[in-house]
Amino acid sequence: MEEDTIEMDKSKISQILDEMAALLELKDANPFRVRAYENGARVIEGLGEDLKTLVKTKKLTEIKGIGEGLAEIIANLVLKGKSTEYDRLKKSVPKGLLDMLTIPGLGPKKVKALYQKLKIKTIAELERACQQDRLKKLEGFGSKTQENILKGLELRKKSQGKFMFPVAYEQATALKAYLLESLVKKITRIEIAGSLRRRKEVIKDIDILVSSSDPKTVMKQFIAYPETARILAQGETKSSITLSSGINADLRVVSDTQFPYALHYFTGSKSHNTELRAIAKTKGMKLNEYGLFKGKKIIPCQNE
Repeated sequence: MEEDTIEMDKSKISQILDEMAALLELKDANPFRVRAYENGARVIEGLGEDLKTLVKTKKLTEIKGIGEGLAEIIANLVLKGKSTEYDRLKKSVPKGLLDMLTIPGLGPKKVKALYQKLKIKTIAELERACQQDRLKKLEGFGSKTQENILKGLELRKKSQGKFMFPVAYEQATALKAYLLESLVKKITRIEIAGSLRRRKEVIKDIDILVSSSDPKTVMKQFIAYPETARILAQGETKSSITLSSGINADLRVVSDTQFPYALHYFTGSKSHNTELRAIAKTKGMKLNEYGLFKGKKIIPCQNE
């Protein structure tokens, strides 16, 4: 079985550097340091050379705007898919402040003012403060800003629970890689299924299918994923969690014999599966997530 690695492209690394700049600004860091991360994000986004090659040949610092500290963070993101500095910085700031930065019109300076002067540290508290007319009295805000924030909050509610394909796929790939790395001897086969596998533009949740002879251990490792924000359900063959990003992830564990049928079932849309079951019926067969049957006898399939 080939082990997955977490791949980070230039766009994602640029996004992380921008986020680090925002986090540093929230912490009242030196403005020059904040600007260094912002400049680094722009440099990486517009880079013409292959980033992995620059990292491996240790030539990152030859690029204007990339110092040794930034180069080390970028190298860790490229080669390991993570950065200790980034993780430490995220933990040092209330998570709700980062969520607030996703609202149109709210940059680090405004979020910092809301936190420092009104003690607002979550989106729920922000909405309540707007409804109570508390923001318009704050320096640098006013009635129009408060109105725009309320509109942004309403828009956020409507889009909650929906994720664009690249965002959801990146998180699913990271979760899959984590399971493979931590359960290399326990997993026989693993695939991302559902609407992600069908490459739908908008994704509601992540579906991962695993074949294993030790489902209990797999389930235990799944809910222990570092990005788990909440455990929704834990069973013998199916568990569900909510990731820190807000997207739900479901894991199903089957035997390796069942894997081809389950992968087909959990990938197909409801209408697709219904149509195929109808076709199987016309041929005197029965198709479901457990197998393809002729009478009571299963028709062996090596793969989907």
